[in-house]
Amino acid sequence: MKITANMKILVVEDDLDTRNLIKTLLRKQGFKNIHSVVDGVEGLDFLEKAFIEDSPVKLILADWNMPKLDGISFLNHLKNSIDFKGIPFVMVTADNDRQHVVEAINSGVSEYLIKPIKPEILVEKMVSAVKKAS
Repeated sequence: MKITANMKILVVEDDLDTRNLIKTLLRKQGFKNIHSVVDGVEGLDFLEKAFIEDSPVKLILADWNMPKLDGISFLNHLKNSIDFKGIPFVMVTADNDRQHVVEAINSGVSEYLIKPIKPEILVEKMVSAVKKAS
């Protein structure tokens, strides 16, 4: 799989300003098929619906700290799903604690991006995540 402008990207972020910032950065980088939800529960619902509609998500950008279902728990649900375990997953978080980074990697994140978000680093992490999933 390669990064393309039309690939379906799901942003899972509870903070409205950050969610809008990520979507704006992605649009400025040429991505057109960007969707967002506020937590992991909505993320799972969105993934199911997209899969049923035969329009699956190709990349997930998710925050760690969210209500209802945090980023790691969301990722663990995906890893236990035949349909979703192969989706590239970039953890986007303000948490740069080494222990959390190791936990995220051990949980199976494709890439780990620490806020504040720089557009060039965001795209670099996305490309890397997609390559790792191929």
